[in-house]
Amino acid sequence: MKIGGLLKTFWADMNSPEGKETFRFALRLFLILFAYYLMKPVREGLILDGGSAEIRSYALAAQATVLLMLVPFYSILIRRLHGDRLFHWVTMFLAGNIMLFYFAGSVGMHIGVLFFIWLGIFSVVQISQFWTMVSDYHSVEKGKQLTSYIAIGGSLGAMIGAMVAKFMYIQLGTYGLMLVAIAMLVIAVLVPSTDFTRKRESHESKEESIQHLLGGLKRVMDVPYLRWIAVSVVLLNLINSTGEFILADFVTAEKHGEEIGAFYATFYLYVNIATLLLQAFVVRPLYQVVGVGGALIGLAVINLSMYLSVLFLPFLAWFTIVKIADNSIDYSVANTTKQILFLPLDRFTRYEGMLAINTFFTRFGDLIQGGMIYLTINFAGLPPVYLVGTNVVLCLLWLLVTIKVSRKFKYRSQQAEEHGYARLD
Repeated sequence: MKIGGLLKTFWADMNSPEGKETFRFALRLFLILFAYYLMKPVREGLILDGGSAEIRSYALAAQATVLLMLVPFYSILIRRLHGDRLFHWVTMFLAGNIMLFYFAGSVGMHIGVLFFIWLGIFSVVQISQFWTMVSDYHSVEKGKQLTSYIAIGGSLGAMIGAMVAKFMYIQLGTYGLMLVAIAMLVIAVLVPSTDFTRKRESHESKEESIQHLLGGLKRVMDVPYLRWIAVSVVLLNLINSTGEFILADFVTAEKHGEEIGAFYATFYLYVNIATLLLQAFVVRPLYQVVGVGGALIGLAVINLSMYLSVLFLPFLAWFTIVKIADNSIDYSVANTTKQILFLPLDRFTRYEGMLAINTFFTRFGDLIQGGMIYLTINFAGLPPVYLVGTNVVLCLLWLLVTIKVSRKFKYRSQQAEEHGYARLD
């Protein structure tokens, strides 16, 4: 499709009532990811300077354990708060957490591991509750059209946040960047509320509620479609987090002190530039050409090819390029596709399923990764580069799972149309 045609379609979409609400969603995601990418190089510098890639991997594993405890509390919260109210409460609570880390670090407390764990939880909880709010508004068809625009806003925020972190890391310092991140989250709360009077119609019983303490986890176990999505997310995150460990090992072998934070600030900037380009010019045309299921399968093929190349070029320079490509594809195509996969479901199945998958299952791969790295390095005594071969095997397994998920998504979308979940009020 020509650029003029894309701009014409964009203008038509954004001038619709749904398009105006989409702009507000995009602005909020812009601010959330701006704040998040200000803090990402901060967390890497805090944990790797004087620490190690192995400690980082165990901190990732700890995130999954904490998230498992948070799932039931969040299930209770979404019963009482919806839409903007849920967003406001969660966002202000997390902004207050950053302020606590700011004061603790300023007085000389060692916050590296705790901040690393917390930021991982921030990314999952904050972004998960944002997308559940979006899915409560969009139908399946409108979601396919407009979710990519919302994600573009997020990609812009991530890129600009990474850019500010890269050029201001030395000037503002670790704790100065934290203060800027708090300001971004407060502004996100002040964005005008979304008009949920136009939200998608749902025919599920008004009497239905979350009956189980681990409601989200039980819902995933009860619904085969959600189980396959969960397996796909676990494998994808296991591949990505193992790759992050390999990168951290390369970095700590060659860089020290502020060089580590500076490297990651540059790394995340390039990741987010690539993410923005993919989100703006590739994601939606890709769905039009191969569909949502085809895009998911294509991701697995690309990941497999990239990690195969690292077997022959196991160097920091090449692996940095691979991880830039890996992360940018994950943050753009994979993340947008994952959100669309939930659209054919009724509200309670969506909320509980998204909660469990976007929190616990997203980080369960990190828990497995921690054990896998411990066995590889401490038990088997093998160098970290052997984990590249492990990722190749995991990519093959993920490819098989994505084929199954794409088939079930097609079936569920047809069911949603028949039962009315896809219609607007």
